[in-house]
Order: sequence, then C-alpha cells, then structure tokens
Amino acid sequence: MSPSPERLFSRKLLPLWLLLFLCCGFVLNSGNVPLFDLDEGAFSEASREIIESGVWSATYLDGQPRYDKPILTYWLQATSVTLFGLNEFALRLHSMVFALLWAVAVGLFCRQFINRRSAAVAVMIFSSTLLITMIGRAATADAVLNCFIALTLFDIYRYQRSDQRQYLWRSWLWLSLGMLTKGPVAAGIPLLVSGIWFFSLGEQQRWFKAIFNPKGWAILLMILSPWLYFIWQEQGSGFFYGFLVDHNFNRFTETREGHGGQWFYYFVLLPIGLLPYSGILLTLATRLRQLWSRPFERLLLIWFVVVFVLVSMSRTQLPHYVLYGVTPLIILFAKYRQLIRGQFWQLIFPASFIALQIGLYIYSRQLPDPSANAYMQEMLANASAVFNTPFLLAIIALSAALLFLSFYPCLMWKKLVAAGLLQMLFCYFLLIPAIGQLQQQPVKNAGLLARDINPDFVAHKINMPSFSVYHRAITERRAANHGDYVFTRSDKLADLRAQFGPEQVQLLYRQGGIVLLKIGDAK
Repeated sequence: MSPSPERLFSRKLLPLWLLLFLCCGFVLNSGNVPLFDLDEGAFSEASREIIESGVWSATYLDGQPRYDKPILTYWLQATSVTLFGLNEFALRLHSMVFALLWAVAVGLFCRQFINRRSAAVAVMIFSSTLLITMIGRAATADAVLNCFIALTLFDIYRYQRSDQRQYLWRSWLWLSLGMLTKGPVAAGIPLLVSGIWFFSLGEQQRWFKAIFNPKGWAILLMILSPWLYFIWQEQGSGFFYGFLVDHNFNRFTETREGHGGQWFYYFVLLPIGLLPYSGILLTLATRLRQLWSRPFERLLLIWFVVVFVLVSMSRTQLPHYVLYGVTPLIILFAKYRQLIRGQFWQLIFPASFIALQIGLYIYSRQLPDPSANAYMQEMLANASAVFNTPFLLAIIALSAALLFLSFYPCLMWKKLVAAGLLQMLFCYFLLIPAIGQLQQQPVKNAGLLARDINPDFVAHKINMPSFSVYHRAITERRAANHGDYVFTRSDKLADLRAQFGPEQVQLLYRQGGIVLLKIGDAK
C-alpha cells in the first residue's frame, strides 16, 4: 500500500521535503554542465580577468572594458573561484547561495504574514518553478538581484505594518546592494511598486518621508560611493556612459543584441516560466477584486503588474526580465493553493512540459536542417545522439509518474509540487545537460585544447566568451590575420580559405561547428 498523503506531508517529514526541493532546484548537478554563452560565459570570463589582473574595481571582458553591470556579482564570483578553483560549480555558486537565501526570505515572509504551512508550500513551489530554478543555478547576476528586490519589498511591507525604523533602514540596505548588483532596476522596481501601493492606501506622506529619509540616502551613498570612486579612477566616465546610457536607457528604448520582442512576448513566456504552476495564475485572475481589497495581496498584485508592464514595454526583451515580478506570484500561489481543489485541468500544464520534451525528441530526429549554415548543421548533427533512447525512456517514465499523480488521492497543490520535483529532476539531470552537450561542450573542448596549443588565440566573427574561461586566457576579438591562432565557427571557414588560400588554413580542431585553426605555416 502506498503511504497516505497526510503521512507523506507530515510535519516531521516537512524539513526533509524542503531540503530535497531546495537541493534539486538549485544545487544538484549544477557543476556538471558547461557554461552557456553568452551571459554565463561573459560573467565568468570577466570574473576570471579580475583575478588574473588583480583589478577588483572594474570589469573587463577579453581585455576590453565591460560596462554591462555593476561590480557585486563579479566580486562574489571571483571570490568563489579564488576559494574553490575555476570550475562551473564555483562560477555558479553565488547564484545558488542567493537563490537559497531568496527562498528562505520568501519562507520567512510567508510564515510571518500567512502561516507556517503556507511558508513551507511557498518554498516548495519557489524551488520547483522552471524559470526560478534556471536562474538560481546560472553564472549571472539575476538570482542576486531578485533576492535583493524581494528583501527590499518584504521589509517595506514590514515597515508599513509596524512603523519600525529598522525595516526602513533594511529596505535601504537591500536596495543599495541591489544597485551594486545591477543598477537602477534594483531601485526603480521597489520605488514604483511601493509608491503605487502607499498611494492606494492613502499613505503617500509616509512614503515620501521614507524616500527622502536622510539616513536612507546615507546608507545608499555609504555602499555605492567607494566603488563609484574607484571605478572612476580605473575607467573614467566610460563606465558611467556605457552602463547608464547604453546598457540601461538604450536597452529599454532600443532593441539590443537581437533581443527584440512584441507586447505579447511575456504573455507567451510567463506560462512557460511558471511551469508546472501556470494554471494557478488563471485561477487567481478570477479573484482580482477580492485580492485587491486586502493590503497584503494588493502589494503583491502591484509588484507583479508593475514588472510585467515595464518589461512588456521594453524594446529589449529577455526571458529572465519577467522574473523580477514572479516572487509575489509564488506567495499568492502558496496562500491560495486551496482554490485549485478539484481543478483537474491544472495538470494540463505539467503535461504540456512533457509534450514539449516529446516534441524535442521527435524534432531532434529531423536535424540538422539542410538549409542551415555549416555551423548550425554541425552543431545539430549529434542532436539525435544527445536526445537518445535513454532520454525517451525518461520522458515515458515522467509521463507515467504524472499519470500516477493524476489518480493519487491528494489535493491538487500536492500533485503540482510533486510534478514540480519530477520536472526539476528531468531538467537538471537530463534536459539541460543534453543541451549543454550539444551547444557548449564543443566550445569547452576547444578551450581546453587551446590551452595546450598556444596562449594567444583570436576570436574571428564569434562571440562565445566561455572559450576564454576554459582557455584561461584573453581571446582578442578581431578579424584573423596571417600567423594567428584562430577560434571561430565552421561557417566562417570558406571565407578564411578564400582570403588566405586553402593551403594556409591549418585545422587544429573541428567539433560541433566550433573550429580552431592556424593561418600560415601550413606544410
């Protein structure tokens, strides 16, 4: 006989469940997947160059100033690498730690203002939501930023409830650290959300007093000023223009790096990012008037809507932008989990995840596309070998498990969190490693080989900075010249052979569309 739902989710077993969810969501197998380009590679290489150069005040990527983000994430990443070595686990450790802190913050907030049971459920939902877990194990700044945004707004709510100044100072502290992580967005979101919320409560005077509080500004200046001074000494006005204008204002008003989108982009993306809990959002949408009437729920609604509107208006759109507004949804999902009692259709969403995997398996049989360029053809040539029979068997097992859950005698929210756990195990032990094997393993292998060949390579019409991480050397990005060792893609080979002559292009490595070669001195 199978254990009863009550025994499975008893209070004695609950800490073990929480530990299991947190480990599966953010820790297990996180160091066994190559770095993904562009973002993971860029952050990791910039942090490696901090250690190599000894310059901790500013960031450089392949020897050129990098203005994308402030410094805190690079400090965390470089410190981790210094302690644990240059490897994927160390490069992602800061995100794992802050994702866990973020989860704890959500749990404590729910425990304080809802109840203990909802707090535990919130942590389980949090650590098994697709987009959160992907960011929580990525070598980027987003887990750190989201943790600070959540802490800021949690303490703003505590301040409004209690009027205790300690919560106001803490809000300023988290906001300041968020700005040191990713800049104005860490202040803009809490300011907009809290302003609308306080005004809706008729407490705008309290909000203005908090915003213009001298001690709060002193905290902000105390945290930011030292670094701002040192980066001015290192990079002058270049960073301030490059970061504030190019990577903030222009990113909002212009399409950058090919990441354009439409107003409906996040309407499509959000249900995918919330898997397997997407259906709860639809259920809550029918209760908006009831939710708005309560100050706690009103803050959470404003938080989500402000983020959703802002990112939908942005001309540059990336999947993780909407994550700034997912924390309040997780809290609402946990508090109102009983609303989905008997809603069997909620299982459509975990089933859709399985359908996506089946589609991926079938589509991989048809790759590569003969019309694709040489790089895409070579990268996808092994798709059927990566998405192989064990992958298919895992999909079948996942389907059988979901079918079992659909008939298991327990509440719907318990079925969904169980489906979330299965989804994580599939993603981080099979799906993400398979994608990494296909897309990034050739880059990693090239970097490791290049370390033995020559310390100086140039990146010819390719932007994959993870190569420099594995090569452990700066890779100058420029057109190839005679005598260069070159890192490039296979679709650039024809042009190089035409430019220098076939006999001058000596292949050193070719795998998955990634090429190492030497120009000149061919025998």
